[in-house]
Amino acid sequence: MLNEIRQQLKTIRLYYTNKARFSAAFDTLPHTVKGLADKYAAIVSTAPLDLYLVYYELYIKGLTQEATAEDLNYSTEYIRQKNKKLLLFLQQKINDQGGEPIERDRT
Repeated sequence: MLNEIRQQLKTIRLYYTNKARFSAAFDTLPHTVKGLADKYAAIVSTAPLDLYLVYYELYIKGLTQEATAEDLNYSTEYIRQKNKKLLLFLQQKINDQGGEPIERDRT
């Protein structure tokens, strides 16, 4: 399940880093990625603030772990560890919601 979460987070990062471009396209041709992003946003809204911030920096702003570490004045290793905790938090929340993965995106 962690690999599926990682794939979905890559899709979410692509969506948010190109949101203006996608928004125009989605007006004509809707896509399921918006629902996927909304579902993850709902889960992350309950995360501890340190994990919420890491999610925002990595997946909303689209920064690398290195750039996130520099932006937040942490070491890259600290951000890597926080990202791992974020993945485990997401996995636990998905399991708590019945164990079914969030709807797959076909990108």
